[in-house]
Amino acid sequence: MRRIIAIIVALLLLTPVFGVASAASSDNSQRFFDVNFFIRVQQVPINSTPVWLATFSIYAHLKDPTFRAYFNGLAAQNRTKADEEFRNFVRQLIYDNLKEDFNKRLEGTNLTSIISPPQIRLLGNWSAQVNFALTNFLVSTDGKFLRCPFSGHLNFVFQGHVYDYRWNRMTIVLPSGYELYELAPKPEDYSKNVAIWENGTYIPLIEFYTPIYTFMRYINSTKRSISLSYDPAQGYVQFNATFYRLPKYPTTVDYLVRSFRQSMEIISIDTLEKNGTLVVVGVARPKVVHYTKNGKEIWQALLKLPGRFDNVTVTTGTYQIAPDGTLIITVTRRKSTGWLYPSLVIGAVVAVAVLIFARRSREPEESGEDKPSGEVGEPGGEETGNAEPENSNEGAG
Repeated sequence: MRRIIAIIVALLLLTPVFGVASAASSDNSQRFFDVNFFIRVQQVPINSTPVWLATFSIYAHLKDPTFRAYFNGLAAQNRTKADEEFRNFVRQLIYDNLKEDFNKRLEGTNLTSIISPPQIRLLGNWSAQVNFALTNFLVSTDGKFLRCPFSGHLNFVFQGHVYDYRWNRMTIVLPSGYELYELAPKPEDYSKNVAIWENGTYIPLIEFYTPIYTFMRYINSTKRSISLSYDPAQGYVQFNATFYRLPKYPTTVDYLVRSFRQSMEIISIDTLEKNGTLVVVGVARPKVVHYTKNGKEIWQALLKLPGRFDNVTVTTGTYQIAPDGTLIITVTRRKSTGWLYPSLVIGAVVAVAVLIFARRSREPEESGEDKPSGEVGEPGGEETGNAEPENSNEGAG
């Protein structure tokens, strides 16, 4: 690579074209390439940790006539060698300059960034596409803002001379669902989280509010109420929370649902928009204390609310709210005596059966005393009649 640069420098010294171009230019911007940036910013998990990743796609078209003449001459002799040298040339001027600039911005800070090696694809007519990625394109140091630590003026160094790293267009696809605080300078176009700048030498200042800060601002600026009911038979608490202003950003809804999940043991939860309000409905499993006192069954269902509510309604039993935001729903019912009634009925039936059986068992005895002996049976009458003559004979003798 050094030999290549040495040859190019020699050509520059011997060729007046570059000198004329430099004299005609009124600034110190790099005049080697037409450059267009395309940057996409998104949050991705790296080792289970969410990181703001920026993927760069840079289109660079060599425009300097001296360099074009050199590479055209080299290609006429050995196209493969010309492509290899042009690839190295692009890497040094387009990628290495950016990487060095980005690393300098992190010096003296507690921030780090991983910058991937470039993928360089040659497109013909001495143009190339340079792709790479870097981590921590957005970071938060105060919990309030997400900022780009790489914002600022870009340098373009070649053979010890420092130029401004000029580009023709920079397009940045910013993350959606976040509250934008600042873009500076103001882009020429901004629509649906896509910002476009023209003719610059910088990475723009980019600042978002953190989702948690946006969420807290929303919560502190809207009235909210919640209605709950507890069914001891099922053991669940159903809730319906209303927030009287629709949040503007999807991340706010996500954090709102997350706050319920963090406070309660959620079984199911959903959100819906209703008449300009946001409604959160769900079912939670509370901690339950159950005991009997003075012939009454008492259930106490405990669950912690995700924050302060302007109005709390409980449709079953009574409730109280502890200082730490724990809601205690108390349901009291008289101890069930339903088991007595079947027992009484069975006892009554048994008693009646016993009386009937006893009465029937006495009926034959009572019947023998009331009737004459002749009615009992004729054989008995005959035996009595025969005995009397026998006794008379004996008396006579």
